[in-house]
Amino acid sequence: MKKEICIKCGRETVSVIKSDIGYICYGCHADIKTHSRKKKDNEEENIQCEFFKKVFIFFPKLPQKLLFAVPNGGSRNIIEAKNLKRQGVVSGVSDVILLIPKKGFASLCMEFKTKKGKQSKEQEEFQRQAELCHSKYVIVRSVAQAIEEMCKYLQ
Repeated sequence: MKKEICIKCGRETVSVIKSDIGYICYGCHADIKTHSRKKKDNEEENIQCEFFKKVFIFFPKLPQKLLFAVPNGGSRNIIEAKNLKRQGVVSGVSDVILLIPKKGFASLCMEFKTKKGKQSKEQEEFQRQAELCHSKYVIVRSVAQAIEEMCKYLQ
């Protein structure tokens, strides 16, 4: 296996990312990404976190193992992303799934979006497939709306 020289640290390595001007080792690439990326406020993530803080207050008897988030989004390094893909993580799957059949539905799939957020093509395809399998799919844009959809589904 050919070793390359990292243009940032100068070390010889086989673990590299090719750039327009040479090779960067994974360690330096992680440093560049960490230091250059501003921590942006992820509104969808915040809504979902707040939902999980409150949902069991509204539904204390809900089996906690049957309501879960799907780790299919977010930014990851390439190694972690490839590993998750090998483990079966699929893009487009809804953010939260309630695995309790009700009212003829197999499950409730909730996609958290901001007020202006739109589904990706992968999310639209997941919605289509989930609904074909008799799952209810909803897009929620606030904690209140998510709780309201759960109430309607579970009544």
